[in-house]
Amino acid sequence: MRARRAMVALSGLIGLVLAGGAGAAGQQVASAATSSALVLNYTFARPAGVVVTDHSSSGLDGVLVDASAPAAYVQGRPGHGKALTLVGARHQFVDVGDAPPLDVSTYTLAAWVRYTGVPNDQTLGRWEIMEKAGAYWMNIRTTGQIRAGGFYGGCASASWVYLDTPQPIPVDTWTHVASTYDKVRLTIWVNGVAVASRAVGGATCTNAEPLAVGAKNAPAKGLQEAFLDGSLDDVRVYGRALTATQIASLAK
Repeated sequence: MRARRAMVALSGLIGLVLAGGAGAAGQQVASAATSSALVLNYTFARPAGVVVTDHSSSGLDGVLVDASAPAAYVQGRPGHGKALTLVGARHQFVDVGDAPPLDVSTYTLAAWVRYTGVPNDQTLGRWEIMEKAGAYWMNIRTTGQIRAGGFYGGCASASWVYLDTPQPIPVDTWTHVASTYDKVRLTIWVNGVAVASRAVGGATCTNAEPLAVGAKNAPAKGLQEAFLDGSLDDVRVYGRALTATQIASLAK
């Protein structure tokens, strides 16, 4: 009897160890899934002057325009360290520049955002979360709705496609927003849930315009506008459309 109890106890212990290992393996798989095709990731964890460190393998460090550490960094979401804060009236944003990894045919744009709703002289109806002019973008309208869009099916066409969420996101509240494009549909996600989608086809336009975080920066047209007023965290660009499960994991 004692021998049998010992064997049962040992079996239970092994089961717990294996379960723990399976859980750890599951976490590693989830982490790997949300790292695959990641071409840009700004976590704002290490404030350093005007440089914004990219934590993806692309090494696309950005430069703060009209802002610098430590003033540009604030306490972010509870338990998540620092976040970047931008003052729209001072025309602050992150200049990422242009690089081949940013020329994505399918993609995911994602970020945590907390906007103030305060307009500035260059708001022009929206606050940009990120934009690569003439290619893809995601912004907050002055109505509070999220808009995502881009140029699809080739750069020669002057037409562009966009999509708005049916409901606004709240002011002064951390909200996770994302947009995905897979050559079939353009979709917007709020707090890990798909809230708007439309059919679109073709590859996303690629060009030499720089990516800007927190504004639109289009040097070829002499434009700098739509400066965000608020805070950003965990800004990401992927070269693929994440799945619903993967989007939900980013929104936790």
